Amino acid sequence: MFTIVDLVCGTAAVEDAYVDSDYVGMVKRLRSDLQNIDQQIGVVLSRDDVLPAAAVFPFLCRKFLELSLTSMLSRVDPLKVLAARKHQRLETYEEGKPNPSSIAWSGDIFPSEKTAAGASIWDVGGLKKGPERSLLGWHLSEVAFKPGLRWLTETKSSESAWVDEIAAVDDPFGMLRSRLGQIYSSLSKGVHAEYLVDEEVAFDNHAIQLYWIDSYRIVVLLAVATHVGPFFARSIAREDAYECMKFVEDRFN
Repeated sequence: MFTIVDLVCGTAAVEDAYVDSDYVGMVKRLRSDLQNIDQQIGVVLSRDDVLPAAAVFPFLCRKFLELSLTSMLSRVDPLKVLAARKHQRLETYEEGKPNPSSIAWSGDIFPSEKTAAGASIWDVGGLKKGPERSLLGWHLSEVAFKPGLRWLTETKSSESAWVDEIAAVDDPFGMLRSRLGQIYSSLSKGVHAEYLVDEEVAFDNHAIQLYWIDSYRIVVLLAVATHVGPFFARSIAREDAYECMKFVEDRFN
């Protein structure tokens, strides 16, 4: 049976004498980290009497989002993520300063620029610097995420409340990307202590539950889309991806 780790990260990389060892290590690390953070979130939410969830949930949930989206990026643009790993292994790597190899939320996950209103993403203006390479940018969304989500809404509606929700809007991908940005921004305020109101107001139990459910819903819906078409590596069958999504969804019912 496939797990959320397989759904988001893809299947494990097979060790081989002719496969770059850092690539195998990168995949193994992402899979292990995602499994750990998923378990840690569950423990924190179930043991609120020991450690208030509001104290650590923003950090854990934001890390879950970062790990999940970086894992998807590694399946469609492995060199970008692999370069970060190889750079970090060098003796010259400096931890205490920004590094150009690091995965950036704006630029690598979200596009750092917007398309011109009414312009085609495939015209000269949209391709002046080559295809937009961010995971959730306009080019990859057009050829991979939107078709994958369309498969979900056209074949799985009425079977899943999460699918029904995106089927009810004109632009499922746009809705998910917008909500993802909002959640990440809100969680970041908790991580960076930007909230100067009482903690219980900013991240009370009700808010935490909503962020938790929304984060998982967005991640697994986007992840299923990566298994529908040919663009993402180490995919599983689309039906298996859907069943894995349903298993995660059922955890919240």
